[in-house]
Amino acid sequence: MAPRTPRIDPGDARLRLVELARSYSEDTLGLPSRFFPTPELPSVTLGRTADGPLGTRVVDLSWRSEYAPFHPDARDLYLSATENMTAHARWWSSGSGRPTIVILHGWGGGNHWVTARAFVVPYWLRHGYDVAAFVLPFHGARAPAVGQVVRSGALFPSPNPLRTNEAFGHAIYDLRALSLFLRERGASAVGVMGMSLGGYTTALWASIAGPTDVGGVDFAVAMIPAVSMARLMWRHGETSPVRRRAAKAGITEDLLAEAFAVHTPTTRPPRVPRQRLYVIAGKGDRITPPDHAEALAAHWGTDVLWFDGGHLAQVGRRDALRTVRRALGEHGFAGRTFRS
Repeated sequence: MAPRTPRIDPGDARLRLVELARSYSEDTLGLPSRFFPTPELPSVTLGRTADGPLGTRVVDLSWRSEYAPFHPDARDLYLSATENMTAHARWWSSGSGRPTIVILHGWGGGNHWVTARAFVVPYWLRHGYDVAAFVLPFHGARAPAVGQVVRSGALFPSPNPLRTNEAFGHAIYDLRALSLFLRERGASAVGVMGMSLGGYTTALWASIAGPTDVGGVDFAVAMIPAVSMARLMWRHGETSPVRRRAAKAGITEDLLAEAFAVHTPTTRPPRVPRQRLYVIAGKGDRITPPDHAEALAAHWGTDVLWFDGGHLAQVGRRDALRTVRRALGEHGFAGRTFRS
């Protein structure tokens, strides 16, 4: 179990997971869902500002998250990580009411400099979009110290199902709040593009709140996405002591999937029109293998835009991004371009 996780007696582990699966599936697996409450417009602090590329201003945003953990047993543990209860984003704004793309980093990310380069922010600014880089729970500035070290992503996702479930609920709550803020500041549309863990969260957001919902998104681009936390953890942990202890306690991948169903992107149909949903994946990906992207695309009723590279070396993804950009333009999302 990860740091800060209460030790569970192996004899009780399966029974507790069964109970957690039941608790998280009571009136939560459809829409509306008690697990995904609607946020109000957040009180956002505008921090450091600077000149950005292509005539934009770069603004650091932060706000106190009002997320309340769903499960009673999670509340004390979850809320004790006070750093995590402040949401952060960096906003590249033209101030002209253009559509805004919210970009979501992968596991261990949350550094704005790295995120901007991974998503090639100037490319989207040049083609008529503003961009907001959101920091996922327990990442970046939201990561509490584990021992004497602050490790982005060390606590989420983790083998602790309570914290993992609540953090996905928390992410969607804060993202919907960010969408409300961006629209209130004049964004003509709000879309989302995420990689890996961010791709999973992208797909989840698209299944919870679409264009007609409070804090929703108008389009979604899931890149190298995970689609099942249970499958990912079970397969990558095949030789780990945690996996062996879990199997010895009677825990299976199917049981873990039931416990995580509340936030699995394929639990619900998408709220975003199929024509505005895109899946980009690498044929050589060994971290979130191609079957994850194929499962999400099948659920969304769309095709995967493939590139030849892998999870980190995304060789050949330019054509896929160009295809998405052109399709979004055909749907009327491209705004006025700027030149420096």
